[in-house]
Amino acid sequence: MAAKRSHNFSSGIVGLPNVGKSTIFNALTKLSVPAENFPFCTIDKNVGVVEIPDQRLKRLSEFFNAQKVVPSAMTFVDIAGLVKGASKGEGLGNQFLAHIREVDVIMYILRAFESKNIVHVYERIDPLEDFEIVQSELILKDIEGVSKRFDMTEKLARIGDESAQKETDILSKVLEDLNKGIPVVDMNLTSEEQDILYDLHLLTGKKRFFILNCRDGSDMKKVEEWRKELIEKTGDNALIVDAKVINEMANLSEEEKSEYLELLSGDSATAEDIISNMYKTLDLITFYTGSGKECNAWSIQKGATAKEASGVIHTDFEHGFISAEVVNVDVLIENGGWNGAKEKGLVKSVGKDYIVQDGDYMIVLANK
Repeated sequence: MAAKRSHNFSSGIVGLPNVGKSTIFNALTKLSVPAENFPFCTIDKNVGVVEIPDQRLKRLSEFFNAQKVVPSAMTFVDIAGLVKGASKGEGLGNQFLAHIREVDVIMYILRAFESKNIVHVYERIDPLEDFEIVQSELILKDIEGVSKRFDMTEKLARIGDESAQKETDILSKVLEDLNKGIPVVDMNLTSEEQDILYDLHLLTGKKRFFILNCRDGSDMKKVEEWRKELIEKTGDNALIVDAKVINEMANLSEEEKSEYLELLSGDSATAEDIISNMYKTLDLITFYTGSGKECNAWSIQKGATAKEASGVIHTDFEHGFISAEVVNVDVLIENGGWNGAKEKGLVKSVGKDYIVQDGDYMIVLANK
């Protein structure tokens, strides 16, 4: 994924029917999508844009008394529940898999609660098995895409196209592992190999994040065991969430949320926790620009340079980049603003190769 993308990161929400996908989507986006208790109720592509929680941006905008505040955001895409055979057209999930082709991370919603009222499509509760079913369908969809590309590049390779031969070799290797049930994200591909595969937007090549959806009264010891097993199996982050609770909290004030959480037994993750964890999964940092007119939070991948970061603000800044002046946003505010920080020698002038740090406030100097 390019380091210089901002305001444009996205997550696809996948899972079996009746696991709480649409309930969590509703809580995250505060959009009204169907969440009735029957399989395949989500029959349209549902997209919502969510603000990234950011106290630093709030402090910065209050400091400048900014007329306009532009936070970083993440797009969530909710698709119909997947079942065994979805990759071959079973259920409704297959027709929506294309909608998450270009997302940056896939969030698996896994059911970890018993209910007599809400049926499980396979009549049992086992989030790890559910994960394997959903991932298998994504693998089968990737096999379909890689096979099509392989057939095309192999024809070109036969007539001596060296570039096509190189791509064919990589596709052959990926296809072999996919057929063994290995997702692309676990194949330890080189950067060059990842670049060659990039425009295929393989579903199993994306970063993963897991939500174990429980309910008040669930066996939390068992849920925690499932969470640990998932982390050990995948190496990815997993969060325990009560989807019903976060949906009920979605429209409450901060004070009301605190009071609500105090009434619940144990720790309950919030919608903000989900968003923050997705942010960490994508390995993002935030830098800032701002004045009395407008304050912006810009999300970029960790490791981006000052020149790349300037391109997020405007492509012309990257093309004409000369230098940038940076200071930590909290340091800026604590010292009464730019002039105060500069007088104390806290502002740094940096070149194009400077690695942007989380919390940097930046002024870019560029040729028009």
